[in-house]
Amino acid sequence: MTGRIQVVRKTTEVIDGRRQQVSSPFYECWCEVQDLATSEKYSALQTGLENTIVFKVRNCVKVEEIRLNLKEFYAEYKGTEFKIYNASPMVTDNRRVLLKCRACA
Repeated sequence: MTGRIQVVRKTTEVIDGRRQQVSSPFYECWCEVQDLATSEKYSALQTGLENTIVFKVRNCVKVEEIRLNLKEFYAEYKGTEFKIYNASPMVTDNRRVLLKCRACA
């Protein structure tokens, strides 16, 4: 299944002498929505990560920046926010990156 995701960057700025988190759209791209592998699914269920999803996106400079700073970014897909906890290139195809996410509660 394909879809469009939006990656949003969270930054902290000082406004009127107070720290506030500001979210701004960083990157929007097409993706293939996949499920976790069988072994990953069982380990995710054991650790309490029921709502996990994998987005397969094309590799580019912006995706490399996401890979290096995972804590600054989250993904939005069909109105749902997903925290990105892993971004790893595919072993068989260097042009694709798997963004592993879990739904924000």
